[in-house]
Amino acid sequence: MTRFLALAVVALLGTGLAGCSGSGNGVNCSFNSPATFAETPWPKFRHDLLNSGTVVNPLVAMNTGQLLWMFPAANDLAKGPFAASPVINGGTTTPPRIYIGSTDGYMYAVEPATGIQDPTFYFVSPSSITSTALVTQRFGADALFFGGGDGDLWGIDSTGIVQVTNWPSSVTGFLSSSPTIGTTDGTIYGASLSGFIAAVCPNGVERFLLSTSGIQSSPAIGPDFILYYGGDDRQLRAVSNTGVLQWTFSTSGPILNAPVLTVADGVTTAIYVADNAGSIYKVGINGLPVPDFKFSNPGGVVPVGPIQSSPALAGDRLYVGSDDGNLYAVDATTGAVVWAFHTDGSIISSPAVATGGAEPVIVVGSNDGNLYFVLDSGASPTPMMTFPIGAAVRSSPTIATDGTVYVGADDGRLYAIH
Repeated sequence: MTRFLALAVVALLGTGLAGCSGSGNGVNCSFNSPATFAETPWPKFRHDLLNSGTVVNPLVAMNTGQLLWMFPAANDLAKGPFAASPVINGGTTTPPRIYIGSTDGYMYAVEPATGIQDPTFYFVSPSSITSTALVTQRFGADALFFGGGDGDLWGIDSTGIVQVTNWPSSVTGFLSSSPTIGTTDGTIYGASLSGFIAAVCPNGVERFLLSTSGIQSSPAIGPDFILYYGGDDRQLRAVSNTGVLQWTFSTSGPILNAPVLTVADGVTTAIYVADNAGSIYKVGINGLPVPDFKFSNPGGVVPVGPIQSSPALAGDRLYVGSDDGNLYAVDATTGAVVWAFHTDGSIISSPAVATGGAEPVIVVGSNDGNLYFVLDSGASPTPMMTFPIGAAVRSSPTIATDGTVYVGADDGRLYAIH
């Protein structure tokens, strides 16, 4: 990942403008003052542009499972249910913050040390927010991008004010997919349930709009600037950063989660994706299945239920939750299930993984109302601790530098666990 970001920075200095077109209303696409990907502890859904869901942080293994704070506080009225996931800014040019959108239409900025809402930030949209925000830097401060239930791709500044020029950008249809960014030029990519993939220039002018099927999947983008989206029509799509469809790969069910990429020496080598029929695929960059990978359930593991949770990739392991209540560890080379950790509710939350300690720590929420910390002990899972929330946890956990874990829940509260 470090090599990829370094290459992206070099590319940004060159700022290639090829493939950009103006909009139909006479307002031109502009790459002046582009947003840049923020290198923060957790700046977007699934942590990074590859959607790894993984961070090197040995301090998570020392998390004691104690409640640091909840937002709103216990004696305050709850917000709308949190289906979106929290993200963390860098706290350099903008005060340290946790950002999270709610089904009540608000984007909240919370101080990570105290859990108090930042009074200098205010944003409310006309509809619910289930899209996880992308934290970038623009004009020397935080700039957030996220989808709305109103069909708009929003771009707001560090105070919650809609960014200058042409934001928001109208895409049409509910946007639950979480956006990503092209690091060469600051293009923001979003997608909608109405079946559109949108590329929007830094000034908010639509760059291209590609008609596909309904999309809930949040894209991964590789160092070759190819975007990978899953669709409700059971297709994994590879799309160039100019809006040209490269190939499609058929799965056995709708793809509701985010694909994850493997990269070697600055080149994408494979794409992993799971579907709502309970299958996991490993796809080559040519759009063909990798022949040595076959998702299977040895050792009497129950058949896998639908998968809405997005896989995390750490080393030679994929970690993914299922509607059958299991968190699965899967061999990333062979596709064999190594172990399964059972909860008493469906797992829609996507696991966050911390490596760097003696054993990887997987943190995931369940609709049984708990947040689980699980150690990957090799051939089997070892429960580390369980944090009881008491409401379904669809939001995916986020990991801070000090090992604190943040997660939203259906009870309308954001939790900080340390």
